[in-house]
Amino acid sequence: MTRLSLLIASTFLTFNASALELAKYPKAFAADKGVSVVVAPSSDEKQALVQISGINHPLDEVVLLTDVNARSQDESDYATTLDGSAYVLVGQRQEWGGESYQLYLPGNREPLYLSFDEKASKAVKPAELLALYEKQKKDGVQDKLAKFDREKRQQYHVERLQQMDKEASASCGTDLKTEVNWQALDEPLLKELSVSGYCGEVVNQMNNLCSSSPEFKEQAAKLNTVECSFGKEMKIREQGNRILFTTERDAANQGEFINAFLRNR
Repeated sequence: MTRLSLLIASTFLTFNASALELAKYPKAFAADKGVSVVVAPSSDEKQALVQISGINHPLDEVVLLTDVNARSQDESDYATTLDGSAYVLVGQRQEWGGESYQLYLPGNREPLYLSFDEKASKAVKPAELLALYEKQKKDGVQDKLAKFDREKRQQYHVERLQQMDKEASASCGTDLKTEVNWQALDEPLLKELSVSGYCGEVVNQMNNLCSSSPEFKEQAAKLNTVECSFGKEMKIREQGNRILFTTERDAANQGEFINAFLRNR
């Protein structure tokens, strides 16, 4: 027997009837820049193995087990766990042209649209894909990707806030900086919320106002720092050349709240 055949055989000997059983026909897709995706559904279509290739990312060629979650009667999300949180990796959608698939890569704001590749689909061997999944699982590859990395998550938000500060500074003609007390943020909050999305909304609104109002641009020159924290309710006030902003996880209309404060300060 070949090495691959032995690997496949050992997989089915090790895992009993309760193990994942794949459907006969997987699907393969192609995207821009050499990216390819394989989706191999389970026989009950409640789960699927997904493998992405051609990306400069730790996910490259890793076989991930996803849950197929219905969004509606005709749409589904293929979700797994990445960096400690549930993450939709592939979305199956209905559009005017019919069914479409989209790939959501971590760190990318826009999805990659996938084109069905019939030839590649026929070349996929579900048993080999399952064997590779089990080998990677034994080696801890998927578990490493699923584990929450606080330092990595924090650095992502720091860099995103720096970019938002840079854009607002350019619009307002003054140096703006958003500060967050990272030590005060607990792990569940970092996992579940986009901290940069919440805390960056102040400079985002300043950016909008400076771009549309010369009068506000003159006012913005007196400010240089936004201090952001999370609390039980949303509050904002000015202290010298600093804006002290407190937000909360269920804050509604955050942008309107901040915009109204900035226009009437």
